[in-house]
Amino acid sequence: MTALTPPRRIHVAVAHRDPYVAAGVASLLRSRADFVVRTGITDTDGGDGTVDVFVTDYATGLRKAAAAGPGQRGPAPDALLVVTDQCTGWQIRRAVDAGVRGYLLHDCSTQELSDAVRCVAEGRRYLSCAVADQLLDNLAAAAPTVRELEVLQLIAHGLANKDIGRRLGIGEGTVKTHVKALLRKLGESSRTAAIAEAFRRGLLLEAVS
Repeated sequence: MTALTPPRRIHVAVAHRDPYVAAGVASLLRSRADFVVRTGITDTDGGDGTVDVFVTDYATGLRKAAAAGPGQRGPAPDALLVVTDQCTGWQIRRAVDAGVRGYLLHDCSTQELSDAVRCVAEGRRYLSCAVADQLLDNLAAAAPTVRELEVLQLIAHGLANKDIGRRLGIGEGTVKTHVKALLRKLGESSRTAAIAEAFRRGLLLEAVS
């Protein structure tokens, strides 16, 4: 008689900056038999090679994805699952581009959370339907360049074109070109409306942070 192979146990580390989210995620995962959940660690702890999936917040996920690489301690980028309320297309795109493999919103169900952890543990991606929709909308839109985001940040701080040019070491004419490009990409006709739209999309939040 052939012995049954026991199901694989997935080792999960939960280190979320919101303690209530961390407690909720850990409790939900512990209700499933195939997860071994580790908590009580900080988002700066390094990995010890026993963690299959690292569940964390948006900012920590980005930082760990950027820091992971040859010779670095901590989870590999394909082990990161973000649970967050950051839901604009630009924020999601930034996380995916950084290497975050899983992305869920705070209102996800227990089943969706469990499915996401299993997918990430297998090296696959998992985006909730709402997250995938936001990402597709963002991919269909022209994204501002790094320089344009710098100009956008300074516009939001109330600087005039001449002051922006001085701050960035570029000519006032170049600043005007960047401003025109921003207005076109944001679909607005004024700087004030562009700033409001940038906040709505999450662009300005990323530029300021």
